Amino acid sequence: MASVVRSSKYRHVYGTAYKRNECFENLRVALGAWDTNYVAANPKYVAVNWNAGGGGAFSVVPHHLAGKLRDEYPLFSAHAGAVLDTAFSPFDDDVIASGAEDHQAMVWRVPDDLEEREEDVTQPLVVLGGHGRKVGHVAWNPAAEGVLAASSSDYTVRLWDVQRGQERQTLRGFGDAVLSIAWSYTGSLMAATCRDKKLRIFDARAGTVVQEGASHTGVKGSRVVWLGAEPRLVTTGFSRSSCREVFLWDAGSLAAPVSKLELDTSAGTLMPFYDAGTSMLYVAGKGDGNIRYYEYADDKLYHLSDYQSPDPQCGLGVMPKRGVDVSKCEVMRFYKVASDSLVEPVSFRVPRKSETFQTDIYPPAPAGKAALSADEYFTGKNADPVLVDMATLYNKGPLVVGSDAPIASHAVPASAPVAVAAAPAVAPAAAAVARAPAPAPVAAPACTRPAAPSSAASETAELSQLRQEAAQLRSELEKARQSAGSAETRAKEAQLQLQQATQQAAEGEQKIRALQSQLDAVASDEQLRAVEAQLKAAELGAESLRCELEKATSQAGEYRAQLAQASARTQEHEDRTSGLQKELKAAIDAANALAAAAERAADRLQ
Repeated sequence: MASVVRSSKYRHVYGTAYKRNECFENLRVALGAWDTNYVAANPKYVAVNWNAGGGGAFSVVPHHLAGKLRDEYPLFSAHAGAVLDTAFSPFDDDVIASGAEDHQAMVWRVPDDLEEREEDVTQPLVVLGGHGRKVGHVAWNPAAEGVLAASSSDYTVRLWDVQRGQERQTLRGFGDAVLSIAWSYTGSLMAATCRDKKLRIFDARAGTVVQEGASHTGVKGSRVVWLGAEPRLVTTGFSRSSCREVFLWDAGSLAAPVSKLELDTSAGTLMPFYDAGTSMLYVAGKGDGNIRYYEYADDKLYHLSDYQSPDPQCGLGVMPKRGVDVSKCEVMRFYKVASDSLVEPVSFRVPRKSETFQTDIYPPAPAGKAALSADEYFTGKNADPVLVDMATLYNKGPLVVGSDAPIASHAVPASAPVAVAAAPAVAPAAAAVARAPAPAPVAAPACTRPAAPSSAASETAELSQLRQEAAQLRSELEKARQSAGSAETRAKEAQLQLQQATQQAAEGEQKIRALQSQLDAVASDEQLRAVEAQLKAAELGAESLRCELEKATSQAGEYRAQLAQASARTQEHEDRTSGLQKELKAAIDAANALAAAAERAADRLQ
């Protein structure tokens, strides 16, 4: 019987890589050992973790600057350790969060003059410094404004109110390092995979574990993603035999997966991405050239097709749905880290010939507008993300969101301790810049002209009043100039202090490296001493074995001598026995002869 082909609007989705001149080149992507995507995207920018040598940095590049990036492009560089992850705010395309090895997360605003800047951006909007170890992942709440989750190697996930720069909740209970985090559709729950091979679901505001279950048994990394508004999750990982797996879970019970897919035995970590509008799951492996995509329906994952490429991906970032090109029936766009210097967009499209808006393949998508404030969220209120009709994108192009309102002050919150790696010497300079007052505004006094004069006396009075006002204005202008000069002087002093602090930070970094080298050398010496002790123990054991061997050899010699003596005595006994046997035979022969003679004698007598 012929098999029935499953009907789907997305069965023929295909992927197409952009042309080389539409890619982002001349980058310096930091491809570290930490499992991250290395790249993030929104309708305005593409951000990549930057290989900055010392310290940590990342770059933010507008889409229209695709091509070869200029050499001295400005970076976002305030972290004292390598940047591990970045994430754009879903409600403001000019705001981005970063996490790094310096135990800190930071939130930044992309300046308007980014393309023309010569110097780096070094002042984040807010520094979230309460983590005990490196911050590996950052993720924004999909419904509440200014709520950021940051996972750390100190076995915690902290939830931050970015507007206030305050930590509002800490998720604990992990047995090892957190490998990935994912918000639910409404942002009320958070799923996390861990190196202890367990999948957990937290009530994000209560900080309690609501579900926990054993996940992939392999030792390599695993990831998790929610399937939109459905109470389902997908995890990717490895089996005990290093086979790559995809598990589908029911969020109400993590006792066992709903279904399992076994893919292959490649070594690259699988990166899952889910599009709630099309119910399509994309799975891409690090080091692979292909991207598999499935359609979720009826608690199953139906394989649709594969995107094939000769160039492997090191990481992937995904464009929010409000940024796809609906005029070309694009349903998904990835930004693929093809090498440490190249990011290549890959577009997934539904083949349609019609030039009108395709309503059936574009249900409403997140509009980039917050449904809740941070205070409403942390008091327990829930709301679905605000959606937008995708037809507006067909008429107006990608939906860019944001505002000019600052998120928070530049100061570090007093309640958040700053990690040692952040180099305290930098803080005074930053504070000096923050303290430098702006030039006092020149407030023009109210100048009320009298009615039209009717005599020379009134004209003289009016002229005198105008002169007084002009003198007052000149005096206030002079004061403003003096204030501006003073502010400029203080700004120069602050800049000098900042340079000195930067130099001190660099010297501190060198000292830290030297101490680390010494620590490594001490560790090496300890290891050498341990090996020497093991060697001595082995030599003593060998000497003992040699003594036992010599004793056994001596005993064997004695046994051989005794055996030789026994053999000699046995031979003597055998020789004696042989002689006796001969004598006995001779006696028997003689007796026989006598008997015969006696018989003959008896015969003669008869």
